[in-house]
Amino acid sequence: MTRLVSLKTPALILLGLCMFLSLTAAAQPNYPRTPEEAKLVYTDLVHFVEAYNELPKNTDTLQVLQTMYFDRGSDGLKEYISRHELSPERIRDAILADPERYALLPGFLANISSVEEVYSKLMQDYSKVLPEAMYPPTYLLVGANKGIGQASQVGQLITVTRVADNVEKLKKLMTHELSHFQEAMAMGGQKYAALYTAPNNMLGICLREGGAEFVTSLVLNEITQTAALDYLNKNEDSLKDQFTEDLKTQNTEFWLWASIDQNKYPNLLGYAMGYMICKNYYEQAADKPAALQEILRMDDATSFAQASGYLD
Repeated sequence: MTRLVSLKTPALILLGLCMFLSLTAAAQPNYPRTPEEAKLVYTDLVHFVEAYNELPKNTDTLQVLQTMYFDRGSDGLKEYISRHELSPERIRDAILADPERYALLPGFLANISSVEEVYSKLMQDYSKVLPEAMYPPTYLLVGANKGIGQASQVGQLITVTRVADNVEKLKKLMTHELSHFQEAMAMGGQKYAALYTAPNNMLGICLREGGAEFVTSLVLNEITQTAALDYLNKNEDSLKDQFTEDLKTQNTEFWLWASIDQNKYPNLLGYAMGYMICKNYYEQAADKPAALQEILRMDDATSFAQASGYLD
């Protein structure tokens, strides 16, 4: 998604927060249309592991990270650095804070051929759901252990420290982000960007996230925010009422990224609510392929939610 909000806010840089920076209708990217051409780019992971292995031999941690990782960055890493102000200092501090996460990376890289096989099959499965999909590259990156997955104009940006021991989570994350890319292509980048910059657009954001979750469910039979969906299913009537009321005041604290900072209920319930609205819309549609395209290029969030009938 695009020029959303300040990325300096910690709550905004976790799993599922997706942005599509600098994508405009005047500069639509042109990536492959066949899943066989989809690329999993992990050169940055290779470079990081080389730097990581050098750290015990060199007292200048920052210089090692700078020269062996940052200076050799791919387009994906450069995009990530510009968005998140990633620096050698931040990675050093993250390694010190969570050494066990970073210790997983050499083993993850050693097993990268199996990850490539998973990715290749995933892209084939994705093409069965969206035959006209576009396939930008997916970059596997190392950040400051924030668990970030994002779509961007250069491709999907996926940090691996929190998924290095969970390939199923990685699959869901890659699928969700690729689906945001399809949304932006279907709507046009400028219009898609406006969803995240427009005031009072809680419903539109929940439906964009829910739309990506819905496509993920069609591909993998599961969404990224499983805890949120379980909670919603158990408290459906009361949460529908709360969602409707919160839409009146545009109170996103319970539903979107502010919810990441609490532990009283599952985070990102708006993703699950958006998913259920999209699912209801799709299930009652006679023409399923057309309904799926309508989910991707949704022009009017209010009309779409009403047509779904889910909140009635």
